[in-house]
Amino acid sequence: MRRRYIVISSFFVAVLLLGIFCFASSAHMGKVSGKVAKKVRQKPFVSVAVSNANQKTTSETKCVIEVFNADTEELVCEERAMPAEYAGMTREQLEDYLLQYRSNMDLDEQEAGLKNIELVRFSKAEVVIRKTYEEPEEEEGYYLRLTEDGEVAIYHRDGKTLFEETGIRKENLPAEEVRRLENGYVVPNEKELYSILENFSS
Repeated sequence: MRRRYIVISSFFVAVLLLGIFCFASSAHMGKVSGKVAKKVRQKPFVSVAVSNANQKTTSETKCVIEVFNADTEELVCEERAMPAEYAGMTREQLEDYLLQYRSNMDLDEQEAGLKNIELVRFSKAEVVIRKTYEEPEEEEGYYLRLTEDGEVAIYHRDGKTLFEETGIRKENLPAEEVRRLENGYVVPNEKELYSILENFSS
């Protein structure tokens, strides 16, 4: 009887010890595998960040220009050859270049209503740049000057776009007024414009 009790007790002790060993083993393996998994996740992230920082455009890089009209919310994309001035640039260099371009844009871009230019996407394979335009607000006022055949004409503020011909000839105006009209001058508003034309006609 006592022998059977000893055997059964020994069996339960062995099972208990085996259970404790298995639990300790699995906990240890979980910690190790967690560390390995953490290292595996971190390595690609670091390498990608480094490679992106070092990427540069080449003559083979695709350049996409997005033209966005802020008034109509229309977006038009156009793929172009990589401009020579963009070649060999990192992301940071290209962003600086576009910032300078925006600060010192040429007259054509100003008249077209360019409000912003920004780098949307950058990689060695493709660069995407977005230009945002808004319709320029017309400046108030008019511009008076003589046409080539000696007639007083009203132009928009820009001095180039004809607004209306008056039919008033320079021969009917005082010499001082003719000299002013030959150079051309701005009239600030409609009320003053019609006041001047009334004087011309009287």
